[in-house]
Amino acid sequence: MHLRPRLRALRLTGLTAVLCLSGLGPANASKPSAEPVAFTRHVVDPALPGAAFAIAADVLGGPAPELVASGFGTFLFPPGGPPVQPAGGELAIYRKGGSLDEWTKVPVFGAEEKIAFPNMPAAADVDRDGDRDLIVPGGFFQCAPAKCGSLTWWERQRTAWKRHDLVAPGSGPLFYHKAVVADLDRDGRRDLVTIGEAFPAPVALLPGLPPANAWVQMFPGLRGGGFATTPVTLGPGGGALPEVADVDRDGDLDVASAQYFQPGASHVWLEQTRKDGFVPHVIDTGEGKAIQLSLVRNLYGDHRSRWVGSNHTNTATPGEPESRIVSYAVPADPRNPWTATPLSEGIVSRPRPGQGAPGVFGHGDVDGDGDVDLLVSGDGDPRLFWLEQHSGRRFETHVLAENAGQAGGAIVADLDRDRRDELAFTIFESNTVAVWSRDR
Repeated sequence: MHLRPRLRALRLTGLTAVLCLSGLGPANASKPSAEPVAFTRHVVDPALPGAAFAIAADVLGGPAPELVASGFGTFLFPPGGPPVQPAGGELAIYRKGGSLDEWTKVPVFGAEEKIAFPNMPAAADVDRDGDRDLIVPGGFFQCAPAKCGSLTWWERQRTAWKRHDLVAPGSGPLFYHKAVVADLDRDGRRDLVTIGEAFPAPVALLPGLPPANAWVQMFPGLRGGGFATTPVTLGPGGGALPEVADVDRDGDLDVASAQYFQPGASHVWLEQTRKDGFVPHVIDTGEGKAIQLSLVRNLYGDHRSRWVGSNHTNTATPGEPESRIVSYAVPADPRNPWTATPLSEGIVSRPRPGQGAPGVFGHGDVDGDGDVDLLVSGDGDPRLFWLEQHSGRRFETHVLAENAGQAGGAIVADLDRDRRDELAFTIFESNTVAVWSRDR
């Protein structure tokens, strides 16, 4: 999602209620669809200030998953002065009512908690009491000199949410965008795995290693639930949205990630070894700065998992590579470089400083034909896209919506339990949370 936000909200204009979609071109499709797929837009919240990240998760125990969304807050632009960033953002749960046009907002925290730039939440039963709690990484490079990074988890109680600090705001040099709950060290307790970033100045965390702009960290799980507040730093590298998976299929968990602030590669992974700890490997150096790398299960319908990546570039800048979504052919030895195959086309960022494209993506059966499609935020390209999979492992790029710059979420999930996936985005430039349902 908008890892370099423009910091000025633009009002959404010109969106029709029903969007008939056409492809951007046939270059990476076997053939265009016989009939365009149509979607209807539903507004979940028209006024979430600085709408940022979102997930779909069953947190409140209802019949369908809720949307959990963060907002950065309202930015002020005094005449003749620099933008004033909000001291704190908010996190809210949206529970669906009788239809996709009816939603109830359940606040988790607001600006009074002074969580600057609350980023991608995660839902897990942290304290092992049978319900799901929320984990919230925070911070961003624009407030990093003030040490605005944070990592908190919010215990669900009967009538409120109790805050627990792993990294209290103002207490460290790193900021965090995503945290993953997984038993990384195989001790039977779930850990919290994340990547802390620093920009512009790199930070030295491990003796004998040079300063870096990104560090992979693990907050060990405790016996009775929760996590230790002192992290184990595993090594340098990675970026905002880490993934925990068995990359090399040797039976243990590794960490993979796109890289944005850390130079030297577009995507990397850290191999867990018994002898040398976590050893970094370069996946690809040709995509430029990147924002997301995710494992997509059964991408091509052959019951095998594939890796999909999104870079975050601006072709108006000399030397920047094409903005695109790619899949990776992982070699027999994944320590060797991986081969990228383009999946998208026609995604182009606005030629503005600090803007890049594409943004975050999700996956699922967008058009209901039984295969896996991709849902993509244009981010610096102010459009939303979905990539339709055709036979022969080819994808066709469609525009879902216009005037939706710097969007997050990119969720594909059945939000109303009708056995049809809906699409959800948070749209920063219009302070909006919205859902699209398929018309047929």
